[in-house]
Amino acid sequence: MTRVVATSVRGPAHIRDGVSCQDAWLAKLGTGASLAVVCDGMGSRPHAREGARAATLAARDAWQVWRRSTAGSVEDLVRLLEVCWRLRIHAIPPEQAAATCLLYAEDGHGRAILAQLGDGILAHRNKVGDVAVHPARTRGFGITHALGTTHTLADWSLSLIPPLQPSESVMLATDGVSEDLERERLGDLMSWVVEDLGTQRNANLLLRSELRNWPVPHHQDDKTLLVMWEPCSPSRE
Repeated sequence: MTRVVATSVRGPAHIRDGVSCQDAWLAKLGTGASLAVVCDGMGSRPHAREGARAATLAARDAWQVWRRSTAGSVEDLVRLLEVCWRLRIHAIPPEQAAATCLLYAEDGHGRAILAQLGDGILAHRNKVGDVAVHPARTRGFGITHALGTTHTLADWSLSLIPPLQPSESVMLATDGVSEDLERERLGDLMSWVVEDLGTQRNANLLLRSELRNWPVPHHQDDKTLLVMWEPCSPSRE
């Protein structure tokens, strides 16, 4: 069965200022269909934390509807997510709860989606260890797309791929992590999470400790890292 290791931690700036973590993640594991979502509330918005949490729940709501049909498109899932997010934030003005969104979703019918709106990193590692980074769409000049900011469906970066196969994995991370990662070392990071942390009963707590003791000097941002993988098929005698 599909496995996941994930956690979010406050960055030093938010710890110093007494601000709650504005990242959020959610994973749903099932036979034939799984979901992973990571969201980052925009720190300049007063309801960034609520926006990020609502986005993870909206992704779950949308996925549960979308996966029931073989006819739903990649774009249909994102449209549903946007509507569910608006309903989730309820009376909060969307611009005050802006959040980026990274998503991996399987539908149980032989399809999977990679979707990204805004900053962060979404990567896929195949069974021989090759890593492909999902291309993000940016606005330049330090401006990012997000739920709650002005954007269109075309601002989402979307791909339709096969579901995870044995020994394959996906990684989702907010920019507090992604901005410090060397692209050529992504495979090593994913392998470490799967092979070292994934064998431990308290894997999420161990990952949390690593993120809290982030080795890059002067880091300030909240950090979320999620790795989902399909374990190797047991060998047959």
